[in-house]
Amino acid sequence: MIGMIPYFICFVLLAAVFVLLPRRHATRKAAVILLVLSFLGDLLICNFHSFHLLGGEYPYTRLDLTGENVTLRGGITNDPLSVPKGGTLTLEVSEPDMPVGTVRIELLPVRDAAGAPVAELPASVSVSISAKDATHSGSYRVNVADGEVIRGDERSSYVVLDLSGNVEDLKIAIRAPSGERFTLGGITLNERIPLQFSALRLMLLVLGGMAVYALLTAPSMKKTHGEAPAPLQRTALVLTVLLVLGGFLLTRVSMLDHTGDVTTGWRNTHGNQITQSIVDAFRAGQTYLTEEPPRELLELENPYDWSQREHLDVDYRWDNLLYEGKYYSYYGIAPVLLLYLPYNLLTGYYFPSAESIFLFGGLGIIFLTLLFLEFAKMFGKKIPNSMLIATLVVLQVSSGVWFNFANDNFYEIAQASGFMFTCAGFFFLLRSRIVGEGKVNHLHLTLATICLSWAVLCRPTLALYCIVACIFIAFGFIKRRGEVKEALPDAGAAQKKALRSATVKYLLAALTPFVLIGGIQVIYNVARFGNPLDFGIQYSLTINDFTRAEYHTDFVMVGFFNFLLVFPRIGPEFPYITSNYSDLSVNGYYFAANENAVGILWRALPSLGYLGVVPAWKALTKKERFQALCLLVPTCVIAPLVIIFSIWESGYGVRYCCDFAWQFILGGTAVLYLLYDRVAEGQGKTILRNAFTVAMVLGVVVNGAMLYEYLPKEGELTDAYLRLERIFDFWR
Repeated sequence: MIGMIPYFICFVLLAAVFVLLPRRHATRKAAVILLVLSFLGDLLICNFHSFHLLGGEYPYTRLDLTGENVTLRGGITNDPLSVPKGGTLTLEVSEPDMPVGTVRIELLPVRDAAGAPVAELPASVSVSISAKDATHSGSYRVNVADGEVIRGDERSSYVVLDLSGNVEDLKIAIRAPSGERFTLGGITLNERIPLQFSALRLMLLVLGGMAVYALLTAPSMKKTHGEAPAPLQRTALVLTVLLVLGGFLLTRVSMLDHTGDVTTGWRNTHGNQITQSIVDAFRAGQTYLTEEPPRELLELENPYDWSQREHLDVDYRWDNLLYEGKYYSYYGIAPVLLLYLPYNLLTGYYFPSAESIFLFGGLGIIFLTLLFLEFAKMFGKKIPNSMLIATLVVLQVSSGVWFNFANDNFYEIAQASGFMFTCAGFFFLLRSRIVGEGKVNHLHLTLATICLSWAVLCRPTLALYCIVACIFIAFGFIKRRGEVKEALPDAGAAQKKALRSATVKYLLAALTPFVLIGGIQVIYNVARFGNPLDFGIQYSLTINDFTRAEYHTDFVMVGFFNFLLVFPRIGPEFPYITSNYSDLSVNGYYFAANENAVGILWRALPSLGYLGVVPAWKALTKKERFQALCLLVPTCVIAPLVIIFSIWESGYGVRYCCDFAWQFILGGTAVLYLLYDRVAEGQGKTILRNAFTVAMVLGVVVNGAMLYEYLPKEGELTDAYLRLERIFDFWR
């Protein structure tokens, strides 16, 4: 039986953990039941094709491929069982005159005269079967069955047939992928399909089920964060470590997809627009890139018109800026100044792109956890730990940073670095205690504005969060003055002096990074385009001419629909949930970098909390309403919606959601927290608490499916992806 040894090792270990460790009787009982049900599900559901031949008379037959009743077409002349590259081998079996329930196709690599393999088997080979049975004997039922033989997956070599009576004729077409070959090793009829047990499937079902059970029933999960803060902290630590490891694995997998290697190396002599081009320009003491635009490009009537460049086959640098005869880059320089340029100066090489995306994205994951822990500490003391843990999972899996690990281009560098600095900025902003309880901390406030300033130098769009931060800073200014007055209640000279000193220190701590780091961007813009607010995107050499593109509200609605509202498709094949992107039938050109789209409202169900804003608003005091309007609404609603609005010109790309997803989700979650604390009672609280666990499960499933769909699934790991799909596509 395939996979039995590792499967039963996992089974026994899980049983030992669940039964032998001291736990509540109910927990042990639930674990054992879940383990048994998982095994029975594996045996009876995931392996139901293994019982396909039971209850019928299906004689085992191995076909003689050189026999008179087998006709071969499409093979090589001197080797009829070997298929030419990209060819199709067709076998016609005449009058087997027996029921046929399974067909097994054995494939071998093509060998040379000495018997050595010429090349390995293709990652997958498609099979199509036509047949004449008792219900349709006059002609073939064309393509009555199909299959896909996957390299390294024995079970995939079996194709199940559901025919009636004796089969009179059978036609089997086996197609090689383009540029690849194989040799047919044999055809077997009515061979029983072996059982397949998956240790991975068992672990996911059992451990995932126990995690859900713990959230729903564990006493520590029902306690509020104020009563028992440790469960959230411990879970957050474990979860964050696993997520960072997941990001690392995803980065390595994407490298194998794209390059066939697991590292781009630390001695790179070339890079992309951010890792090399801007670095070389800065080392040369200039803001324009070192490569000169070709004369043919400069002589075009409109070099920004993609059709003119393509029609005349003019060479140009894709997605670079062209301004006054020079190439520039509109991508942020924060990663260059902080990482890529120093690395190049120290080593003479260019920092590997994929590793840097993982570095930025991994730190972003860590800071998002820290940010949420601060949020929970300040505003979640009356919320059960299970709701907080579920929220953290939803925030992390829905943040959008995962799509950046799947590619190693300059687009992903900008997104991942901006995500990291934004998460870090808001973490330090909450940690500074300029809102909520606690004394204002100048150091954390400075770190917050430093990070948010660098975020703008990663992605100019993120300047919106600097504006939002200024509102926080204004609240903190009032709070800091109140602290001084409380320490010196007498309104005399001492108090006035202390207020002046506190004001100067506070404003210096809060605004100096904005001035200094923001000044770098201003100087950079002036040096390139003579305008401190001109980032140059309109001069970009891409598919669309941004110098002449006009605003259309229809384009804006495409972004809102796909980022927020679109419902996923649900289908019968892994990963079962797929994207449902729509351009809303716009009558014009709208660029879509990819069509991977499921609305945040559905992949992060807590964001539906905005539907409860009216009862939540009524539960707030006047002071709390003012704070919510000034702080929560700009951060979680206005800024994300403005960013989505601004995307109309660039078009749709799922990676953009890491600019606004967690903020939008956190706003809806805050509304639900308030409803739980002040509106819901009794059974209502239980329903709301359990709904967060459901949202966590759906968040993991939907976002995981989106990410799987987004991955290229090519290169060295093509067959590995196919084998993974077969683990969960149990009917194939």
